[in-house]
Amino acid sequence: MKQFVNGVLVSACLGFGQFALADGEVEAQYRKSVMKSVGGHMSSMGVILKNQVHMGDLVMHARDLAGLADIAPEVFPEGSNIEKSKALPAIWENPVEFSKAMDRFIEAAEGMATAASTEDMSEIGPAIQALGGSCKGCHDDFKAE
Repeated sequence: MKQFVNGVLVSACLGFGQFALADGEVEAQYRKSVMKSVGGHMSSMGVILKNQVHMGDLVMHARDLAGLADIAPEVFPEGSNIEKSKALPAIWENPVEFSKAMDRFIEAAEGMATAASTEDMSEIGPAIQALGGSCKGCHDDFKAE
């Protein structure tokens, strides 16, 4: 009997989870969290590089940001453009252009992770600039201020 009750509870939770995932507000909330994490890593890397402190943490921030960049295209599903979101309708209206912007972000994030691992400022400087440029390019076209 206990296994039956546990099975029913698990099924109910999974069912509610499927319902929640279909909700655009939940998707938008997840997207905001992911993008806030991206911003946190960018900010941390900026502080590290500007002040030359905690240089050993730069690689971790760059790698984690690259991991988030890999999933970034997935956090903009159809139906998640809700009223309280800064994501512009252009994301879904121009999916090819948005995909190109995401590809540039992924490439720049991977480049930053590679550069950070060298510990060579002559590689890190251009990489962080390219990463910032990819963020700005996407924000200019696809994010409301």
